[in-house]
Order: sequence, then C-alpha cells, then structure tokens
Amino acid sequence: MNTDITYIGEHLLPGYIGHFSIILLFCSALFSVFCYRQGAKTELESKGSWTKMGRVGFGIHSIALFSIIAMLFYVMVNKYYEYSYAQAHVSDDLPMQYILSAFWEGQEGSFLLWMFWHIILGWVVIARGKMWESSVLLFVGLAEVVLASMLLGLHIEIGDFIYKVGSNPTTLLRDIFEAPIFEKADYVEVISGTGLNPLLQNYWMTIHPPVLFLGFASVTFPFAYAAAGLYTGQHREWLHPGLKWGLFSAGFLGTGILMGSAWAYEALTFGGYWAWDPVENMSLVPWLVLVGGIHANLIARSTGRAIRSTYIYYCLAFVLILYSTYLTRSGILGDTSQHAFTEMGLEPQLIFMVGFFGLLSTILYIAKSRIIPVYEKEESIYSREFWMSIGALVLLFSGLIISASTSLPVMNAIIGLYDPEFVGTVIEEPIPHFNKFQVWISVMITLLTGSAIHLRYRAKSMRNSQKMGFFKQQLLYTAIAAVITFLTSLWIEFVHWKYIVLAFCSLYAVVSNLAYLVSKANTQGRMTAAVLSHFGFGIMIIGILSSGLNESTITTNRFAMEGLLNEKDQGSTIQLIKNAPMYSNGYWITYEGDTVIDLTRIFKIKMEEETESGREKPFYLYPNALFSNDMTKVASFNPDTKHYVHKDIFTQIAGLPKSQLDIEFVKEEEDSLKYVKYELSPGDTIFTKKHYGIVTAIDFNPKHKDYVNHKNDIGIGVVIDFKSLDNDETYTAQPAIGIRENLLYQYNDQINDLHVKLKLNEASFDNFFTTEDKLSYSSHKLKQGQQFNYNGESYVLNGFDQPSDNPNYKEKEGDIPVMAKLVRVSDNHLFSPIYIIRDSKPFNIKAHDPFTGVHVRMTHIDPVNEEFTFLTATDIRTNNSISLEIAENVVRNDMILFEATVFPGINLFWTGTILMMLGFFIGLYNKRRKTSVV
Repeated sequence: MNTDITYIGEHLLPGYIGHFSIILLFCSALFSVFCYRQGAKTELESKGSWTKMGRVGFGIHSIALFSIIAMLFYVMVNKYYEYSYAQAHVSDDLPMQYILSAFWEGQEGSFLLWMFWHIILGWVVIARGKMWESSVLLFVGLAEVVLASMLLGLHIEIGDFIYKVGSNPTTLLRDIFEAPIFEKADYVEVISGTGLNPLLQNYWMTIHPPVLFLGFASVTFPFAYAAAGLYTGQHREWLHPGLKWGLFSAGFLGTGILMGSAWAYEALTFGGYWAWDPVENMSLVPWLVLVGGIHANLIARSTGRAIRSTYIYYCLAFVLILYSTYLTRSGILGDTSQHAFTEMGLEPQLIFMVGFFGLLSTILYIAKSRIIPVYEKEESIYSREFWMSIGALVLLFSGLIISASTSLPVMNAIIGLYDPEFVGTVIEEPIPHFNKFQVWISVMITLLTGSAIHLRYRAKSMRNSQKMGFFKQQLLYTAIAAVITFLTSLWIEFVHWKYIVLAFCSLYAVVSNLAYLVSKANTQGRMTAAVLSHFGFGIMIIGILSSGLNESTITTNRFAMEGLLNEKDQGSTIQLIKNAPMYSNGYWITYEGDTVIDLTRIFKIKMEEETESGREKPFYLYPNALFSNDMTKVASFNPDTKHYVHKDIFTQIAGLPKSQLDIEFVKEEEDSLKYVKYELSPGDTIFTKKHYGIVTAIDFNPKHKDYVNHKNDIGIGVVIDFKSLDNDETYTAQPAIGIRENLLYQYNDQINDLHVKLKLNEASFDNFFTTEDKLSYSSHKLKQGQQFNYNGESYVLNGFDQPSDNPNYKEKEGDIPVMAKLVRVSDNHLFSPIYIIRDSKPFNIKAHDPFTGVHVRMTHIDPVNEEFTFLTATDIRTNNSISLEIAENVVRNDMILFEATVFPGINLFWTGTILMMLGFFIGLYNKRRKTSVV
C-alpha cells in the first residue's frame, strides 16, 4: 500500500467503527469469561457482583457484535467496494433481497451469524437461567472468545514465519491486495464488486443458513450445561435444563438439515434430496450424537442412570460441530464436496478450536468422573432405559462411521506428511458406501423405537401376565407390519432382501408407535413427543425406500438416442430439438423454447402422458441454466419438479451445445467455421454446396429475435428464404447488424435443420449509410411553424421537447438541451435532432431516418429572431447490395439434453422428517411448561 497517496472517495468511518468493534468484541468476551468464572466458583446460589460484571461484559460483547454486523450491512447495501468484504460478495446488479445471502456467503459473515445466535440464546439464559447463568455463560463465552479470534485479522511475524490470526471483514481492499489501480487516488471510481455466487442467488440461501446456524449455535448450550454440571459438581441439577436445550438444538439443527435437503432437491444439481456429500454428512453427525444425548438425558433425568453418558454425548456433539466447521472451512474438502468453503488460511485456528474444546471436555470429565453418580447394578433388559441406552449407542456408532468415511481427506493429509508418495484413499461411490452401513443401523433404530416405547422406566422384571401381554402385543404389531410389508411389496420393488427387512422394521415402528399414541394419548400425553418422532422416523424410512428403490427414469429412449449420446447418457437423458416432440417411456416431451431473465435461462418443457385413452392434459416444467455473474458461462443447471400426492417428476437440463456453455467455446466454434462471402441485392438467388436461397427483402427495422430497436439506432437486416437441394421445404433466416451509441452489434441467424449459419458483414453499412465526412449538408433557417423543402419533400417545425428519452443523449449537470420536433409532411415521420449547450459550448446530436437515408442536425438557435438553423443530408446509396457471409455444416444450437426422473412416495420422506422435528418441539414445549428454569 502506498501511504503517500491521499485517496479520494473512500468511506473510512465504517471501517474505523468495524475495527474498534472487533477488538472490543474479543476483549469483552475475555472479560465476560473471567467474571463468569469467578461467579461460577463463588456465587452458585445467587447473582453476586462477579455475575453482574460478567453480564455487563456480555452486554458490551453483544453491542460490539451488532455494531460489526450493522457496519458490514451498511457498506454492502451502499456498495462501498473499497471494503474487501463488500467487493467480494456484492455487485451493482445484485438484487436487494440477496444482501442477506451475500452477508453470510463469506466465512467471516457466517462466523458473525454463529456468534449472533450465541448472543441471542445467551440472553435467554441470562433472563431465565437463574443459578446457571455464570457457569453456563462461562463456557458459551469461551466459544465466543474463540469465534471472535477468527475475526481479528492479525499477522504475527517471527523471522520468516508469519502466522495469521483471523480474517478481518472490515479491512480495506487496498490493504489486502497490491495492484497498480491503488496507485490512483480515485481508484474507488473504477472498481466494482465481484458479486454473489449465482448458485447462491436463491431464496433458500436466505432462509436456510440462519436456521442451520441457529442449530449449530444452540448445540453449544447442551454442552455448556453439561460442562457447567461438571465444573460445579451439580451432576443432577443440570439435567432438566440441559434436556430442554438438547430438544431445542435437535429441533433446529434437524430443521436446518431438512431445509438443506429441500434446497438440494428444489434448486441444486444433486438430483435428489440427499447425496451423502461431506458437508451434508458433517451436519448430520452432530445431530445423530445429540439425539443420542437426548435419550441418555431422558434416562438420567428419569432414573438417575446414564449421567456419564449424557455428559459424553453432549460434549461430543459440540466437539463434532466444531470438527465439521474445520472440515467445511479449511478447504480440505474442496475436492470432495460441492459446497465446502474455500481455504482462507485459518486452518491452525480451526484445529485449535476443535482441540481446545475437545481437551477441555476431556479434562473436566476426568477430573469430576469420580463423583459422578453411578449405579453399580446394570439396567434390566425389561426396562425402557436399557433399550434407550442401546439406541443411543447405535446413533453414536452411526455418527462415528459417517465421520470416519468423511474424514478420509484429513487422514490422507496426515499420512501425506510422512509419505509424500501416498496417493490417498477416496470413496468413489458415496451413496452405496454409506447406505451399506446405514441400512442395518436404521433396522436397529426402528426395532428399538417400536418396542422400547411400551416398556417402563426402572422395570426390574415382568410378571408372567405382563410378559404375555407385552409379547402378544408385539406379536400383533409384528403381524400387522408383516401384512403391510407384503402389500407394500406390490408397490415398492425391493431389489434385495435387506430392504424388505428394513421396510418391515420401519412399518413395525410405525404401527407400534401409532398404537401407543392412540391407546395411551389420554393417560400418557407426555410421551406424545417421543412417539411422534419415532412414528415420523418410520415414515421417513418408507419414503426413502419408495423414492430410492422405485426411482425411475422417463427420459430413456435408446433407439432414438443411439449414435447421438454416449452410452452413459443414453440411460438417463434424451436429446430434445426445439418444437420437435419426443416420445419416451409413456410421455411426449417437447422443448418449446427458452427465455433469459437476468442470469437465468429458463427452458419451457411440455410433457404429455400417453395413456390408453390418449394423451392427458399437458403440464409444463421450467428447469433452468444459471449463468455466471459476467454471463460468460453456465454456472449450474437447476431443476424443476412437478409435484403430485403420490410422486414427483423431477426434471433438469443435463447438457447444452458446447457453444452455449462458455463464451470461449463460442469463439472456438466460430473460428472453426468456414464462411463464404456473397454480395447480394433483393431478388438475387444464391447457391451453396448443399442449399440455395433467395433474398426477399432488405429491412432497416430488422426482425431478428434478439434485435431491439431503440430510438436513433441504426440497423439493417436481410430476409432470405433458404431451401435444401434435396427437398422443397422453405426456411427463413433474418441476420442483422446494428449500431447503438457508436457500438456495432452482429445478430447472426442459424437454420438448424439445414446446418447453415448466416451473418451480415459490417461492410453492408457502407452501401447504405454514409460516413459523416462524406455527407453533403444543406442549410435551412426557419421559425416554429414554418417549413422548408429538401429533395422534393416538405419539412415543418412543430415545436420542441426535452430529450429525456433519447438514448443517444447522456445528461450532464449544467446542460441546456433542446430537442426539435421536425416532421416530414408526406409521411409524418418525426425527426428529433438535439441542440445542447454544455460548459458554455454548443454541440448537437443528429436524427436519422434509415429508410430514406435522411440526416438532420440542429446547429444554431437565434433567440433574438427566434430562428433555428437545420442541416440536412442524404446517404449516398449507389450500391444497394448487402454483404452476406454463409457457413455450412454448422452444429445445431436449438437442442438440449433433458433428464426426467420419477420419485414415487417422496412425500412420505418429507412428512416423516417434519413429524420428527415436530416431536422435538412438542417435547420442548412440554418440558418448558413444568419449570421456567432454562
């Protein structure tokens, strides 16, 4: 950075506020932690001075965070690109509704969002936590200290070693990059924003991250209560508030994951709702462990057992949240995940964060393990807590399996440090790999959720009559589930016996929990939440089986596609040509056209189901291609879905002609074409190698589909009817060329059925439009209402107007513009030349009629005599021919590769997951009614 330059136009005050707030954020978090630690040691029964000081520190910390967030929003909304965060994430054309998305697109913004939820939830603890405020916020504050350090942006230099501590989002762009542009004092005037990744310009990006990060942040609180219980020795007292926070966290984290699945299904290229992507996995794993912790917490609260397990589950869930943060933010998953963050140099800090809290949890647990209440006698197999413990272990086992596989890039990196030739281990097919293990875990979970709900806590044994009643009951549920499984097999095509087992176990869980809900709703309403979640889990598994095993592809027409697509694509995609219906697997599919709106090219696809009685009423789908911010290439293909009660028809564009994917491919294709040049006049006939055409008209208001005529544009087009030498079918092409604001635009046309491309050469302008230096002007003076004659035509001055809608006039402050309304009497054609006084100097903008070739300028105004001087000239058109270039053997540009998939029963998946989350929130509501302590 050049410190000798006084920069112009920078807005430095927000940066000063931001820098100060970040320092205050970190320091106030440290102060709060210190005070709350003192309070936790000495003030368990009441809120003493240390606790009050800790609250003051937490309040200052909150104000600092809100100041940083407000400052970032301010610079982003106002497009202050001198700030690196604004320049990286917003642009002039970014719609306002995506400012929120742009805010948490970057890692710094997502850290701030995480801390925001910590603070909101922390104030809930302050308001309602009573004796737990100091000890709980001590550990929440520690998390805030570590997260605040991620924003410091310090560089520690020791010799040649440079260590980066955090990334400051309030830093100026010129303080980060060295570039020649920063040698200019007014560089702010010429820089622009990179803009939000087009993949993230979706309403899901606005609503999904806040909910997911609320789930992430809330997991801190079950951990904080567990750590507080260990720290204070209150091993039983923390269980009830810890359970409420566990339910809250599981509900919101699960909802965030579910919303991510909906986003992937509706707007991304996953081709479904779950793809076992590493980022998906590492949001699921903490949730699984957290749910295991909730079950252990229920056991501990009801029986006094499993307190140690509850500590372990809650602490591990939080550490896994931090570990998932390391995986997704360190860049280590960059080659294996579609939506991991890129590397930003914070890897050591992220590793420290995981290690610190992992070590802290371990030390606390070991230090206090001797005084944690433990039952020496094992639980009875007839008790509910025994099977709940087994279920919690199964969930833990599931999470560890997923973590181990997802962590392969980490293991590869570690081994690579010692063995540089190690190539690494990768999972080539993640879906079958993970499903192989999770099928049997799901079997275990469904069996446990179906049976344990009918047992009692603390049951040591069963009387014979109770055993008989229980086993008869379970036998009945088993029989009902078996019958439903058989009926389901008529609908779901089970490809392996293990899926039959899973379906049976899931239906057993559904039947058993539904029976419990109906029979004991009045007497044990407190169990409604658990029963609803277990019931939803069973429904979800049936939805996964039905949508996964019964998934079918509509777009398979191997006969029609043979030779057009490769072997892989023939099995799932078809090639559609515009307005040419294609039959495939019971459907007539037609690509009717497309429209470009902003960065999105939307394709209109008509589908008609063919039945025995004929074609059903057609329905339309609108999958799209999303362009990069600079419109140079396709960034992503987004699907569209037709929803039914019993199925979804999921569609997406699988491919486009190479020339439509990237502007570089357009140049490559254009350079490969061999154009032949022809000079033609209306009525001329032209013969190429394979075709012949007749020029029917030359048009000064071109009809090309992409040509939009603005006032004072100059355009010329040609209408040519083409025929193949092999048949008599006529095809019309209308290539054009135009000039707007002294820039030339070519509008090529293509006849796809003939593989012919046509373009007008710019030399065509020379034959119809004369350059200014060759025009011969005539002068005319007249007053308003008077007329003059030119080339046998009369022109009358009808008055004046302001040139507000003239695209050739760019207003500048201080201008005095006058636009004349000069009318040609014979055809009422209006000429609107403009006379301008700018900076005390006159100049003018002419009007031009391309059909007659007449040019008109207003060059002088005599205010005394109220006379106006006009100059008129006519284009020299001695050669009325156009210069046309034609290429043959051109690749079609009116085709798409299209994919349509049927997901039967997918609504069972969504219904089941929603019921599961609803169960957590109902459980939270029930627990909150019993006590106000949180």
